[in-house]
Amino acid sequence: MISKALLDSPAARVTLALSALHGTTGVTLVFLPRWLEIERGLDGAAIGAVLSLSQLARIVVGPAIAYWADGAADRRMPLRAVALGSFIAFVAFFTLADEFWSLMAIGFIALSLMQAFVPLSEALALRATAEGKISYGVARGIGSACFIVANVAGGILISRFGLGAVVAWVLCGLAAMFISAIVLKPDPAPVTHGPRRSGFTALLRTRRFLILIIASGLIQSAHAFYYGFSTIVWRGQGISSEMIGALWAVGVLLEVVFLWCLVWIERRFSPEMLLIIGAAGSVLRWLCMGFAPVGFVLWPLQVLHTLSFAATHVGAMRLIYREAPQSAAAMAQTLYSAISSGLFMGAATLMSGWLYDAGGARGYWAMAAMAAVGGAVALMLLTQRPRSEIHS
Repeated sequence: MISKALLDSPAARVTLALSALHGTTGVTLVFLPRWLEIERGLDGAAIGAVLSLSQLARIVVGPAIAYWADGAADRRMPLRAVALGSFIAFVAFFTLADEFWSLMAIGFIALSLMQAFVPLSEALALRATAEGKISYGVARGIGSACFIVANVAGGILISRFGLGAVVAWVLCGLAAMFISAIVLKPDPAPVTHGPRRSGFTALLRTRRFLILIIASGLIQSAHAFYYGFSTIVWRGQGISSEMIGALWAVGVLLEVVFLWCLVWIERRFSPEMLLIIGAAGSVLRWLCMGFAPVGFVLWPLQVLHTLSFAATHVGAMRLIYREAPQSAAAMAQTLYSAISSGLFMGAATLMSGWLYDAGGARGYWAMAAMAAVGGAVALMLLTQRPRSEIHS
């Protein structure tokens, strides 16, 4: 029986926030590109541009928000602010933006704010789960389970009610993110004896940290074509929205299993090895996807999401948590997010739009090459001496 103390713990509250976040992105990642194509009439290059602008801008926007968050007396407040701002901006995006430039401008604000929730909540989750009542793997796994529910339910609702269901789901999800941020337990910032910028500059001077974010950034950014255009490719092949939702869900389902087995996995594989394994799985996955397969073969390829995403993510999170000081925890997470999910993912998403227009599913092959380079960079971590702490 689950105790009241467990449900009232900081880890349980932050698990709720992760669940709301992933329940929202489970629809935006899968179906927002399709909404832009059908409801707003954008082609592949335009969709790539709308989705990539906020990612590219993360290199500036993310660290600015993190600098503010690391200095906040209560680190719940930045989460509340970005969740509320994201809700307001998405209302404007869905109701006011109807042509390319307005979609670019308002989408930049909406997606930037929603994306800012990710590193802030990850940093809070790592702190809250350190007390042991709920492990990070379980908390993150529950969030991923909500992503699966969104994949499947979103596909069913879109098939029944049309792409307007995307709008309703996303706005409800963003409202849930704000409510989850309201009920978080107090999270006071640590007392520091030096300027916050010293933690920022120390991170950027650390060769091992830079290798980490470049390697994981390349591996994770190899998902750009999948995130932006898999739904469009599959719909073009005649695959239904329900089946597309199920395909996304099965990959994340195995990710949940991976996360819930994390204690066992981490006893056998170092974070560095998880990154390298993730790169290998990514190369295999995108090479095969480039042949535009249909039918049964899609299911084992989706299972490789466990390696291409989950193994890479866990390896990166563990290395960041191990090597970044608490005084720069949000900044370390956000630099990782800004460079890997921002600069690299943004460039890869923009490139994916051109690749889709030029060659359809063959765009996956460029992603396989990107993952291979990321794996080669990750090998350098095996020769770099680990640091348990970066001194300010």
